[in-house]
Amino acid sequence: MPKDGNRELILSYYKALEAGDGDALFTLYDRAVVQTEWPNPLKPRGDRRGLEKLRADFERAKGVLKSQTYDIKTLVCTDDHAAVEATWEGVIAVPLGKLVPGDVMTAHIASFFTFRDGRIVNQRNYDCFEPFA
Repeated sequence: MPKDGNRELILSYYKALEAGDGDALFTLYDRAVVQTEWPNPLKPRGDRRGLEKLRADFERAKGVLKSQTYDIKTLVCTDDHAAVEATWEGVIAVPLGKLVPGDVMTAHIASFFTFRDGRIVNQRNYDCFEPFA
């Protein structure tokens, strides 16, 4: 896919995440997707997920977060790849450690995507959380 199409795909991806729209989100992934989340305070051992685990984790997160937003600082696309720098804010819906409903978590994120046939086939996230505990 040309880089302009990949740019639109990435913007649609973040829009679907913010809206909690799983139907829109999961049409953007290739069935063979692998998503890697490198270690961070919420996932100290990191995680590696395929499509079904991504779906399950997405649904679970909807119960933990009241809302979430992504402020994209940088988006660079080629025909096969995209790199994103963003600031994420999530408003907590349920107690989480020392956090109470209404508290805001913030993370500075670098995400790298690989595309195949117009869909995301690989994603690597580096999430740097601001202190929250």
